[in-house]
Formats: sequence, structure tokens, C-alpha cells
Amino acid sequence: MPTIKAAYGLDRPGLYVNPRQTWISASYQSKDVALFKHEILGLPNGRKNNISIPEPIMSDANLMKQFARELLSTDGLLGFYSAASNAIHKYPRIQIKLRAGPLIGEVASFLREELGMSVSQRSELVAHEGWGISNQEILQISNSQDIETWREEIGFSNPSHISRFMVFENIGECKPRTCVVDRLSFLSGQSTELVPSDPIAPDDLVSVVSRMRKNFGFPLLEGNEILRWITRINAHLATKRSRNLPMLVKQ
Repeated sequence: MPTIKAAYGLDRPGLYVNPRQTWISASYQSKDVALFKHEILGLPNGRKNNISIPEPIMSDANLMKQFARELLSTDGLLGFYSAASNAIHKYPRIQIKLRAGPLIGEVASFLREELGMSVSQRSELVAHEGWGISNQEILQISNSQDIETWREEIGFSNPSHISRFMVFENIGECKPRTCVVDRLSFLSGQSTELVPSDPIAPDDLVSVVSRMRKNFGFPLLEGNEILRWITRINAHLATKRSRNLPMLVKQ
């Protein structure tokens, strides 16, 4: 939201929380921005199943790195997996899923040709909660050295992904199916193990965000500014929902 506001001057988006309360989407309405994306960047209106990366981005390696970073942030995952059951989860994996096959192919080609990564690509039928089934293209990177190349050349901007990486660097693994509040609680020292946790103290959030910014360069906002946005979003959603939202930070 701060990025959209800074780039386009748009504020007050429509917010939607999915029924399981695991993610929030923000939607904006602006004719000027829609025309810019369509007429200048060349993005098609409507569904984007066959979309390609705009030429101004494709022709600039630095922009392609930023594009790949933010694509992972919004449509991908960073996880750590084990080689066998009951083994430690120390093997990193990046995965991006999209319906847009051409776009996935272009990103995969860039990673292979420009950065020398080993990248796999496949198609798969994916079931979406409440949305039916669709065919998706999946880009995957599983080699530890390639993940390190991604970190050095492209970087990570999603705080959830960064928290996984920080846990891995701390204890040598990051188990799956942990939530971000559990990881932040562990990283802040509130919990001594990676276990289901209560919301963390505001000062602890500020401290962890400061470490993220120092070691990964993201998030762009400082911890105190993130706290202000959390308060603002929670206040907005509280007027539209009849049940309490999961809490990240103690009130």
C-alpha cells in the first residue's frame, strides 16, 4: 500500500480478507493507472493468462532482477524441505506459480541465460479454494547455490520469506507450516523454539524489521512505520468484519 501510494498517489484501497484469514488483498480503482499499464506498458485488459513481460523490462537486466524479486514476493514461495521423513528441513526451494505460461518461460530463460541458474518448469492442474481448478505454469529452483545466487543477485522483499531465511540461518532449518508470527516470535527471542506463539511486542517487531533491513535490504519501511500501517489496516477491517482478526503485534 505505501508503494502504490508513493508511485501513483492512490490511497484508500478496497480490502478483502479470505475466509480462512490467511491473506488480504487490496484493490484500487483508477482510470489513469489502468491506461498507463495498458497503453504504456502494453499490459492487456482482462485476464492475463497469456501475458508476456513488457519489452521495457525485458530489455533491462536490472529491471528483470527487480521484476523477478517482486514476482516471487507476490506469487511465489520460499520454503525449506527435508530429503527424507523426519529429517531436518534444510534444503531451500523457490517456486512461482502462474497461469501466464509465456511470462514464466521468460523469467526462467532470464534466470538460466543471465544468471546461470538451474531452473525447472512444468505445467500442473491446481485447485483453488473457492475458485475451481486451473492449469498453472510452475517455475522451480531447488539448488542451494542457485538460491544463494538469487539472494545475492535478485534478493528477497517479502518479509515472510525473509523470516524463513533468518530462521534457517539461525538454527539450520525452517520447518514447513509455521506462520509468520511464530517465526517473528522466535527471531525476537520471545520464544526459544519455533512453536505456535502469541502476538509479539511492538518493540520486538521493530527490532526484527531492523535486522531484516540490515541483512536483506527489505522491507523498505522501518518498523515503526509498519506498526502505523498495521494499526490503520486493522482499524479499517474492524469496521467491516464481525469476528476478530488474527493479531501479529500486541495491542
